[in-house]
Amino acid sequence: MLTVVLADDDYIVTEILNDSIPWHDLGMQVVGIADHGRKALELCLEHQPDILVTDIQMPFYNGLEVAMQLMEQEIQTKIILISGVQDFNYARIALNVKAAGYILKPIQLKEVISVLKKARDTIEMEFGREQVIQRLTAQLSANMSLMRDKFLNNLVLDGMHSSDELQERLAYFNLPFKMTEDITVAVAKIDEYEQRVKSKGVERVQFFNFSIKNIIEQTLNNFHAGTCFTTKDNEFVIIFSAEYCYEDKMNEIFEGMEQLLIDFEGISLSIGVGNCVNIRTANLSYHCACNAVTYKFYTGNNSIIHINDIIDSNTIDKISDMNSNARLNELQKLLLGEIKMGESQKVIKIFEEFYALLSKANQFSQEYIRGRFLELIIDAYREICETEGEVEEVNACYMVSLQSIMRCESISEIKPHVSHMLLFIADYYSVKYNKKHNTIVDRIKRYVNQYYKENIALAEIASEVFMSPTYICAVFKRETGQTINEYIIETKMNYAKKMLENTKMKIMDISEDLGYENSQYFSYSFKKYLGETPQQYRSKVLLKS
Repeated sequence: MLTVVLADDDYIVTEILNDSIPWHDLGMQVVGIADHGRKALELCLEHQPDILVTDIQMPFYNGLEVAMQLMEQEIQTKIILISGVQDFNYARIALNVKAAGYILKPIQLKEVISVLKKARDTIEMEFGREQVIQRLTAQLSANMSLMRDKFLNNLVLDGMHSSDELQERLAYFNLPFKMTEDITVAVAKIDEYEQRVKSKGVERVQFFNFSIKNIIEQTLNNFHAGTCFTTKDNEFVIIFSAEYCYEDKMNEIFEGMEQLLIDFEGISLSIGVGNCVNIRTANLSYHCACNAVTYKFYTGNNSIIHINDIIDSNTIDKISDMNSNARLNELQKLLLGEIKMGESQKVIKIFEEFYALLSKANQFSQEYIRGRFLELIIDAYREICETEGEVEEVNACYMVSLQSIMRCESISEIKPHVSHMLLFIADYYSVKYNKKHNTIVDRIKRYVNQYYKENIALAEIASEVFMSPTYICAVFKRETGQTINEYIIETKMNYAKKMLENTKMKIMDISEDLGYENSQYFSYSFKKYLGETPQQYRSKVLLKS
């Protein structure tokens, strides 16, 4: 209920008002009655009533003086003045004290009630307005952080040219920066972010980002080093104040963050650091920081990359690019060949060179590098599909590799996925060829032992096993460690030794029997193989026996 104080040096007036007005029906309650101005003021100071109904002419203080005192002390009591005379000066003063009503004696109860209702309506309207203002003020306070972040977002995206406006905003948001000092912007990103949030709901993702931001802010606050805000998921923007625009100072902050993040969830950050600029051009430092953090692709996780450490790509020699591309094409061709041969060790060696060439910082774009790795495993997969059809286990490995390469955030993360895929296919061929090649080698050896008396040609052997001469030579060499020609000579020489040991055949006849066109070439081959002529070998055998 609204509270009311009545004041008049004529007790009959206050008595009539107190007893005759339906205070309860009006939503009001009389909390004090005064018979002079000083008491009226004391009651108002004590109760701070909503309404004071007071006579103008009273001892000690008149009603107008009481009203003026209340105004000076910012007490929001509504004043209703009662006067026995109609005086223009009183009316003027009543306006000055913002009186809610002016009643002439003799008092008419209807008039008093009407004035009280108007005062009540005014109070309720003002109360409603005050509630709205308080609610809006509370909302403003609650959203202060969002407003601050929006301002900082605009600052790093576009800068701010008006010094006066910038100074006003810095003060309003209580930011630790001065117009006369420089700042440095850094951009931090959580490593392997997509994998970390993949299985989390929206609420958990928001909480996760909020927690990381809170850890960064806590570290900055501990050092009084600057402020942090987010522009989007997994982009934490740090603005360092002038004192911390030095690499060693920033690294001290980053080390503090690193330990807290490891303790939190084993998280690491990659951070790009822009150049030092005046706060009005914070956007320049921000864009440099965004550029720097992309180089994490080359440097790997948990990297701190300063823009000044990055070589301008325009300075790279274009001829070097062309040479590198040519070498990459050559290595890719070699890789595919060794994969088909099942040569895992050679695949590893060639791939290391391929990777080293691609990973030279700033020589190739991220898109090119990722595309080059994808092309390599796609070509390897196509080869096996063309020769073997779809192999279930290879197909599964291929799909996982593709997804992993697209998800990886750095070249060092991509490497094991590509290497695994290439070796998986090479090992598949190796297992297959071990069985197949053993059969091929056995058939070649049987053919040589069957036709050793003839001048054996590689084309004849290839035709016998239904393979190309080049292929059977490669298989035989890999499986036995010697060439087919070396095996043919070895076989012929072994048979020659047996003939020299066990028969009295002439050397010329032995030569002819082994498919040699003349005995001189046979003798030359025998000596080259055993270190002595056929005749010397036979004499040595006879001497021993």
